[in-house]
Amino acid sequence: MIELLIKRAAWAVLVLFVVVSSVFFLANYIGDPASAILGAQATPAQREQYRRAHGLDRPLSEQYVKYLIGVAHGDLGKSLKDDQPVVEVLLQRLPRTALLGSMALFFELCIGLGFGIFAAVRRNTWVDTTVMSAAFVGVCLPSFVTGPFFLREIAFRLGWFPVGGYGRDALDHVYHAVLPALTLAIIGAATYARVMRSEMIEMLRADFVRTARAKGATATAVVLRHAARNALLPIVTMLGLSLPLIVTGAIITEKIYDWPGVGRLAIESIDALDLPMILGIVLLASMTVQVGNFLADISVAALDPRIRANAKS
Repeated sequence: MIELLIKRAAWAVLVLFVVVSSVFFLANYIGDPASAILGAQATPAQREQYRRAHGLDRPLSEQYVKYLIGVAHGDLGKSLKDDQPVVEVLLQRLPRTALLGSMALFFELCIGLGFGIFAAVRRNTWVDTTVMSAAFVGVCLPSFVTGPFFLREIAFRLGWFPVGGYGRDALDHVYHAVLPALTLAIIGAATYARVMRSEMIEMLRADFVRTARAKGATATAVVLRHAARNALLPIVTMLGLSLPLIVTGAIITEKIYDWPGVGRLAIESIDALDLPMILGIVLLASMTVQVGNFLADISVAALDPRIRANAKS
């Protein structure tokens, strides 16, 4: 088990290095940050002065080595747009995206697993057909479609939730996050529903479920305690992989709902060609992906002894 975790951690560090290095060189060929930040009205002398002040006139290899040394010491540089430390800005924005993501994950699990179990129990009925049809539609609906629809129908027309923003206190933050979290959760909930239904149908045919029924277990106990419990192994794997999907999906969702998180910061940084901030966001997103994969590996290895045995061999 420990050997498996060490291998996964080493692989994660290598992936982070490759991703950050690739984005660093690609981002430097997109355009000129001085022109993007100062605007078209800036003179060539002003742009050149800006580049010298922020070290953008140095050779690209020198900038790259300097950036890697800074990352190794926990320094991601300063934003070219507002001259604030990238780490401080990310730490300020991250809790807001974490709140949105955790609520979206909660909605995904409650809606997806609940409807998946319900459809499996009512297999080949109109209930099953309706739930799976809705899940198929949900998988095909991106947030840039559902977001404006929810804004218009639920927030604006019905007035049940705020049109956008972050709120003023903790409860207000949660209240403002409900609608964007639901928007972010639709695709994940639909995917969980389809996977859970498939796993539940297989588990309900298993011998141990027949044995439980023969011993007089109630229908609720058979479904929840025996079948659903053993159907969660692929769900645990998906749960770890959902973290990066939520982070990337939040980029569009936060922009739609004017949510001041990392996602909206990413769009603002790309518009301004704020290279240090872009690299910081990419590094954060890459770490989230690796953490998600790492947690999925640990959870599956803990639940399935066969994986631990393969790792030892």
